[in-house]
Amino acid sequence: MDLYDIHTYNLVSDDSDDPYHSYILNVFPLGYEDAVGSYPKCFFTCGIHPWHSEDAEAQLLYLEEIASNKHIVAIGEAGLDKLKGPELGIQRQVFERHILLSEKLKKPLIIHCVKAWEDLIALYKHYRPAQPWIIHGFRGKPELTRQLVKLGFKFTIGAKFRPEGLQLIPLDAMFCETDESELSIQEVYEAVAEALKLDLEDFAAVIAQNVKSVFPDLSSISS
Repeated sequence: MDLYDIHTYNLVSDDSDDPYHSYILNVFPLGYEDAVGSYPKCFFTCGIHPWHSEDAEAQLLYLEEIASNKHIVAIGEAGLDKLKGPELGIQRQVFERHILLSEKLKKPLIIHCVKAWEDLIALYKHYRPAQPWIIHGFRGKPELTRQLVKLGFKFTIGAKFRPEGLQLIPLDAMFCETDESELSIQEVYEAVAEALKLDLEDFAAVIAQNVKSVFPDLSSISS
């Protein structure tokens, strides 16, 4: 059974049973060179978190320089947060640079969104992206979930989720993550499968197919 952690800040140790290719490590642009040098078997998502989007031009320019690297399989996490970080206009400008880069490089966009759903949806409708927009750590209410599903968003589900919203997400639009949680990715899979009343191996097989479609570099190593 192949398990994939699509968004994490936690390194898998060398003596772990989890292979390097089973997870995507989140890094900031200026930390990428050290990370790829230390962990050459890893895949990465690289971007500027909305909390740190003020005075971000140097990091944006560097991100644009390195993002085509084969080890970077997604752009982000990036997005909008009304509860923390600089004012939303600054966040939006930085986020839009990530959107353009995602489209240019044909790499998925990993999204952080807190209390800014109307703004996120407006940007989605404006840009009409060809690349997947994947909302990480999603735990939205049913009404929001229906709206995002209808538009075509994808979702990563982590240690905390809202079961009534989770059940509205099509399985082919779903991934799993650990983010900063102390839970293992297997424990996350088990919790989500139980909430959906699915057999764990059947659920894992569906997620593996989603990974093959959106992140082929990860799945090709295990095939």
